[in-house]
Amino acid sequence: MSERPFEALGLSADADRAYPLLVATRGVANGELARQMGVSREQAEDACGELAGRGLARQGRDGRWYPVPPQSTLLPLVARAQEQLRRGRELLDRLGVEYQRVHEGHRAEEIVRVVEGQAAIARWAEQLHASAASELMAFVRTDKDGAGGDGGDALADPLACGRATAPGVRRRVVFERAGFESMNLESPAALAALDPPGARQQAYVRVTDRLPVRLCVADRSLALLPLPADGRPPDPVMLVIRPSGLLDALVALFESVWAGGVPVGRLDASSPPVRTDAGGPRSVLQSRILAMLVSGSTDAAMARALGVAVRTVQRHIAAMQRDAGVDNRIRLVWHAARHGWLDDGYEAREVVPSD
Repeated sequence: MSERPFEALGLSADADRAYPLLVATRGVANGELARQMGVSREQAEDACGELAGRGLARQGRDGRWYPVPPQSTLLPLVARAQEQLRRGRELLDRLGVEYQRVHEGHRAEEIVRVVEGQAAIARWAEQLHASAASELMAFVRTDKDGAGGDGGDALADPLACGRATAPGVRRRVVFERAGFESMNLESPAALAALDPPGARQQAYVRVTDRLPVRLCVADRSLALLPLPADGRPPDPVMLVIRPSGLLDALVALFESVWAGGVPVGRLDASSPPVRTDAGGPRSVLQSRILAMLVSGSTDAAMARALGVAVRTVQRHIAAMQRDAGVDNRIRLVWHAARHGWLDDGYEAREVVPSD
């Protein structure tokens, strides 16, 4: 048993020792109590006075000290002490959470910031592109939630990876098929937007049937996520997301969609297409036609996007069928997938460090 059984109740050391002695006697004088405790008479008297003040002892008419029954006095004190300990534990837990939030984690407003208005969104987009040091990743949509809605130009989207960045920044862009078909990939504006002048590395573009969100991520450390709306709001809203579990989830989402997208190849017309065997696409144009064919585009849509005639698209498809030794488009797509004709070389390239 502890030498201070009632210390938690706030009793002094002398009072803590005196009370069991009082309980063990039928009344004791100050002098006798002092002798049993091994203290001075004044100390014994002070201890008894403290016990009396707490309702644990009383002094009889004969001057001797008597204990008050412990169940009627100590139990309320114990209950009060337990309640104080419970409240103390709750306070400790709250302080622990607050300490972690301030000193070990991030405030909610530091992780996610809400930006409203087209002008504010454009400023954040400029800042994100200018701050990128190694890589930009973007989902570009052209539906009612995107900047290019209602048939608008997808490259006008402030989140697209066509803005000024530091030399060597790798750009990876995933387009929705409908928006990709609406672009004229042969136009100088399209090439400049996807591959800004002065860049030391090409933009990699892939196409998927449908994107879950619009998104742009710089260096996996800052993301811009516009919020979708049922209609075009007067003041669009966007989330600015800093390093957190949410940002990690968005990066994982991008990588998943990117892995399942159809490579379009490098968009610099002066660069030859990736060749994996002698039967692969013989030109950048054929590479783009093949990518759009695999993604489900019609001949007319491919012609519009590539700025050529429908017959030109059909002629190039027939030429690739001859090279592959197949007699229809389904077998051409299967052969292209099997022999790596759609490989854009992304996995084999490394990011060029910025100066």
